[in-house]
Amino acid sequence: MIQLNLPEKALVNKKIPKNKFYEKLQAGKSLKSRFVRQVDHIVWKYKLSRDTINISPTKEIEEIQVFEVHLKEKALAREVLDCIDRAIPYPIVFVLIYQTEYQLAVAYKQRSRQHQDRAVVDSYYFSEWYSQTDVPVQLLKGLDLQAVYGNIIRALLPVHGDSHKSLEDTIDKQKQAEALKREISALESKINKEKQFNRKVEYNLQLQTKNKKLEKIIGNNGGTGG
Repeated sequence: MIQLNLPEKALVNKKIPKNKFYEKLQAGKSLKSRFVRQVDHIVWKYKLSRDTINISPTKEIEEIQVFEVHLKEKALAREVLDCIDRAIPYPIVFVLIYQTEYQLAVAYKQRSRQHQDRAVVDSYYFSEWYSQTDVPVQLLKGLDLQAVYGNIIRALLPVHGDSHKSLEDTIDKQKQAEALKREISALESKINKEKQFNRKVEYNLQLQTKNKKLEKIIGNNGGTGG
């Protein structure tokens, strides 16, 4: 059993039929098949709120849910997580469980300005795979639920932002790093295929510039990238 060091009062431990999620969003056949192929079952494990953990909510974050997703294979499509997230208006910390290992996953999620009962889901961030006896992330870190949520996301970001900067700025840095990595990969591929010496030199200069930019982002934020 995974130990997340959360209070007993926060425990819900309620199994939710997976069809509830894709039926609510009227998912297509492809998404349904991913649910069936990849997900064994889903458990609403914990509810983090003022009543259960004695940490104040904010206007933006009233509650945080913790869902266990028990997997049939050691992989889960982003679309499956997105489907679950969009069905629930509150932020969700996912505990992805496969055999004796687990992985934490969370999206940067904001309430829709147009529809208060819906959420806008941004990029997902994942921990490494851990043994079920490991407790790598302190989930209850912060003076209110918005800070708790932000600190969970920060803990899973490959590029760790300055703690004095906003979560939005930190996520923006992460996106810049990811974009640069894609550009670097494309340039390396061009260099390997290019036959003309002059073009190779040009691509190498571009590569050096982008590598320096990436090193600056990662170095200034103390992360390793990912």
